[in-house]
Amino acid sequence: QKITITASSGLSKEEVEKMQRDAEAHAAEDAKRREEIETKNAADTMAYTAEKTLREQKDKIPEDLNKELEEKVKAVRSALQGSDIEAIKKAMQELSEAMQKVGTAVYGQQPPPGGEPPPSGETPPEGETPPGKEDEGTVEGEFREV
Repeated sequence: QKITITASSGLSKEEVEKMQRDAEAHAAEDAKRREEIETKNAADTMAYTAEKTLREQKDKIPEDLNKELEEKVKAVRSALQGSDIEAIKKAMQELSEAMQKVGTAVYGQQPPPGGEPPPSGETPPEGETPPGKEDEGTVEGEFREV
């Protein structure tokens, strides 16, 4: 058995050149359309993230920030219904600022990891352990193969 694959129709050199000219002529439109799509996708993702944060952290978010965030999400969703990219970007910026406030409020309530920092921001000198961090029960061990 033998299988041969051949092109049933080919493009002439003129047709290829015409397609290239068309692509170059529409490059600016394509770039603008791509920016619109990427902006809308980013706005949708940001709104989803904000909604998820509202659901998961509702009890940790102060009521005034909660309402502000809900309003900003609605503004982004509303802007996404239209085609004004600048309005979408503005709504995204406002939502981003509201998300930062919420993040500060939520994570500001949690104690810093690793316990309390040294008083007045001092760090212990090189080679010294911070107060209260002396030997915390480190045990040396030996092993042998059986």
